[in-house]
Amino acid sequence: MTDKPFDRRVRRTRHALENALISLILEKGYEAVTIEEITDRADLGRTTFYLHFRDKEELLMNAIDTMIEDFLAQDFIQPTPKDKLIQNVQSDPAQLNLHGNLLKQIFLHAHKNADLYKIILRGEGGSKAMQRLMDISKQEFIRRMQNFTQLQSKVPLDVFAMYFTGSILELVTWWLEENQPYPIDEMVGYFQQMFMLGALETMHFAEVKTMININQV
Repeated sequence: MTDKPFDRRVRRTRHALENALISLILEKGYEAVTIEEITDRADLGRTTFYLHFRDKEELLMNAIDTMIEDFLAQDFIQPTPKDKLIQNVQSDPAQLNLHGNLLKQIFLHAHKNADLYKIILRGEGGSKAMQRLMDISKQEFIRRMQNFTQLQSKVPLDVFAMYFTGSILELVTWWLEENQPYPIDEMVGYFQQMFMLGALETMHFAEVKTMININQV
């Protein structure tokens, strides 16, 4: 089923406004950007802008939501019983690295949307933008962890999710600001080495951590 021409036009218009806002924020900062500058950069009229968005904050939030929805539309981890996961890793250590696919997709998504990630993670647009990314990331981590049946943890899952989210976003921030100095596969391996080994013990998977080479991605 093809999209209607009207729907395509709406998406193109919104995409043009989002791109204009992102480029202007990177040039001069969120607070300094005006609606007139956005519409000039997008080669659209102010009336067109207000047909779609109330103000530049709503435009930025829409760009963030669109980016996150694109990521959440993907599914990287299938539900796995804990004993089955341990059995899989014992027979094939690379099995745990399949769950590194989520980490890899996070870095790939950050690479693909580097400018918008930089804006959010720098705090441009105020705390609301960063809070939205943090909240959705935390909720999605909890949802995915709950896919593992018989899940046990030494700490509440929301605490674990907040720790994971904060850690990965801080690392992604540094990676982007340093112009992505290491390949994505290496970054996944480094994060697994630093974070996942401790997480294995927290989630009662300590019995498998000595059986894997966590750096093999």
